[in-house]
Amino acid sequence: MENNNNEIARKWESSEMTLAGYAAQRHVPLGGTFELTARCNLKCKMCYIRLDKAQIDLIGREKTADEWITLGKEAIQAGTLNLLITGGEPLLRPDFAEIYSALTMMGFIITLNTNATLINSEILKLFKKYPPTATNVTLYGATPETYQSICGNREAFYNTISGLEMLADIPTVLEVRTTFIKDNRHELNALRKIANRYTRRFAINTKVNKAVRGACSDAENCRLTPAQLFDLAEENGEYYRSLNSETEFALEKNMDTDNYIHALEHSHLPPQILTCLAAKSMYWITWDGKMLPCGSFTSPYTLPFKEGFQSAWDRLPTLFEKIKLPQECMKCEYVNGQCSNCPAILQSESGSFYKISSYICEIAQERSKRRKKLK
Repeated sequence: MENNNNEIARKWESSEMTLAGYAAQRHVPLGGTFELTARCNLKCKMCYIRLDKAQIDLIGREKTADEWITLGKEAIQAGTLNLLITGGEPLLRPDFAEIYSALTMMGFIITLNTNATLINSEILKLFKKYPPTATNVTLYGATPETYQSICGNREAFYNTISGLEMLADIPTVLEVRTTFIKDNRHELNALRKIANRYTRRFAINTKVNKAVRGACSDAENCRLTPAQLFDLAEENGEYYRSLNSETEFALEKNMDTDNYIHALEHSHLPPQILTCLAAKSMYWITWDGKMLPCGSFTSPYTLPFKEGFQSAWDRLPTLFEKIKLPQECMKCEYVNGQCSNCPAILQSESGSFYKISSYICEIAQERSKRRKKLK
């Protein structure tokens, strides 16, 4: 009798399904995030997660190195392969090397998010021994003045450049990422030029949502208007079109996260209210030990450090079974894939799954207006 695994393998190879999509069909937690801390040495005005020590003490406590390492063992046993280590700024933790080395030795494919300002000779030595598979560096401005305006620290510009120069010496897939707000929206080309000194991978984010999980930000005042948001995206698209390079286009396309590729093909899987792969093959664990579908949620959550990883993962989708979109969204002409009104965004913008967000509505209207112009 032929091994059934061969039939499964043939079906997968003949489809365009990603590994994450395949894992979602089998309820395997393939991709996870360990958010080691909410602390950060920068104070970016649009940051949705940063907490200072006093705020953290009011909410809970950071998990210890031993707790993260124990959870890592449970996660890899449950099927996690891709692990994102993030913060806040994860390099702020004095026990970062202990946690990172242990997780690396377990065999995870590790991606590291960092602002690169704390990269020093000791960290470089660690990464030369155990290089992250991928490293994402946030670059907030093309000048010290822009860093002062956005992050409250002009020296951080020079520290970021220094960190990028050191990271360029290790065998990692280096990606530079910029979140655009009003302060840096005129620096697209200058930022790309800096990024391209170290890598061809330059990713931009133009959407900024309000802070979550007790954090405070100035998102409403500093984020782009819907028109500015699409203007910037079109300017970026024009850059790639002008290159007329299939290689560059493929690179940009591949920077889409696996979380969203062919996501609608998996919308029938629980929880159906989430159209991406969150809580299907992806999860996020916060600094204080809550398991969420992704980092944009505040609740509901499970508690993997208390109930065990597998139990927390199995229960996570069930918490979203009764959540539905607001009535206004259900009647809206943009509801089917033309609006980014996922429950996480509605919760962060309006404080509720059941209230609409005027900002998200305006973005959908602007998108529709521009599409009609193209026809």
